[in-house]
Amino acid sequence: MKHFISAIVDSQSVPQVRDVFLQATRDAGFDHAVYAGRFSLSLPPSIMRGIPITFNNLTADLLAQSKSLYGVNRDAWVEWVLQNDGEITAAQLIAKVGAERTPSLAMGARHGLHAVKLLSLRKIVLHSVGAVMLIPGKDRTEDDLARLWSEKASDMWLLARMAHMRIATLPREHAATNLTPRQREVLGWRSAGKTVNEIGTILGITAATVEKHMRLAREALGVDTTPQAVLKAHVTDQLFHPAYHPLTLHLP
Repeated sequence: MKHFISAIVDSQSVPQVRDVFLQATRDAGFDHAVYAGRFSLSLPPSIMRGIPITFNNLTADLLAQSKSLYGVNRDAWVEWVLQNDGEITAAQLIAKVGAERTPSLAMGARHGLHAVKLLSLRKIVLHSVGAVMLIPGKDRTEDDLARLWSEKASDMWLLARMAHMRIATLPREHAATNLTPRQREVLGWRSAGKTVNEIGTILGITAATVEKHMRLAREALGVDTTPQAVLKAHVTDQLFHPAYHPLTLHLP
């Protein structure tokens, strides 16, 4: 397990983390695994509509289930992850809340995925939530899962936590925006505390033109105020990246 953890720490992209994680779970005896994570939850949706990061190694005949496994917002397993720490099996959760409230897990069982261990990564990374599902294989029993888990629990928890933490530090996909260099420049100076008139003087344009660029930037980012535009441009890596910073951006 040590070499898998080292490989995750050294990963430079989410696909690299995915490949290491899925290989490690396979080697541990879990034929199938699903990961789902969402980050920047403290920011309002208007500022950050972060795309959830999900991956799995379900086989072709089970791939249709993948959306159910991590895409049903009203499924009780999602509620459980958001409200609880630790682990639970699919059978335990179904017994607790009923099959009608866990359609994805119940559907998985109908396709032979009877034994599923669900891990909550709710408090591993600040302002994030994550979940891992580990499945020993098709038609494996709860007893099979219990035996495997008694041997691999500590390793799987370490692996899941490390993968979630590493993904949190890596660049993630954001909703596309098209800020112009001038819009980035205006927002950059506004974030530095400059007034509209001061920005106009710095850039050699009128205050009205500064206001126009701020308005267009707000529209491009889908926000209502300039402070929101500054924040969203920052968290989507469009503002304080060296290539975009007003002190390093040179226009003709």
